[in-house]
Amino acid sequence: MTDYLLVHGAGQGAWSWGQVWGYLTAPEEHPPRLYAVRRAERVHCLDLPGHGADADGRADDVTLEEFVSSITAAVEHQGLQNLVLVGHGFAGPIILQAASQLPKPPKRVVLIAGIIPGKQQNMLAVFPRSSKIAFRVLARLSNLPRQRFRLPRPVISSYLCNGIDPMEVVHIIGRFGPLPTRVMQTSISLEESQVRCPITYVVLKQDRILPQEVQWHMAGRVRRPGFEMVELDSCHQAMLHRPRELADILLRYA
Repeated sequence: MTDYLLVHGAGQGAWSWGQVWGYLTAPEEHPPRLYAVRRAERVHCLDLPGHGADADGRADDVTLEEFVSSITAAVEHQGLQNLVLVGHGFAGPIILQAASQLPKPPKRVVLIAGIIPGKQQNMLAVFPRSSKIAFRVLARLSNLPRQRFRLPRPVISSYLCNGIDPMEVVHIIGRFGPLPTRVMQTSISLEESQVRCPITYVVLKQDRILPQEVQWHMAGRVRRPGFEMVELDSCHQAMLHRPRELADILLRYA
């Protein structure tokens, strides 16, 4: 049996995994047979500090170490075993750091369009130049009193959620919170040798935030024995756009 820990992207929360959680925990047969064994034993969706149910207005001040500690603590407190550790977007380097610190390495790490910067670079380094400029401008504006750096709604609907039914976007767009600007500008120093488990990189083919070629390049940075690369025809928010297909990919490692 396999346990899953699902870690959301920047400015989001455990809420973004709702549909994937449903597909992972649903019985394989309908109607289900009595005592039928599920492939996924436990599926835990984590709210990172300053995000989701833990949103307290400090997302932009949380450190990389706090994010990593919240993941290792969740694994310990939930008693997760035979773990598949899953991270979306900016959670990529965070779950890799956490995996390197766990007493027992995960069964597998799955990166969904994971942002994997080069050595001693920050997460912003992987984005196209235009995106970096926009980030810096918005980050400066967020330094004004009572401001927090949130992605504008047109960016969410046209770049993060492109391809998702517009009415579905209406229902979720207000749940996106402030971005963790401090962590996104922190240099990452993870060495490949520190990660002691196989890795899967899921490339999102319709992603307008991180183009395919950028994802392919980042996937090459985590290539190691047991590495797999999988392509999914989805926008950046694969959990909302292709939840069943994403759950099927994750269940390969149950």
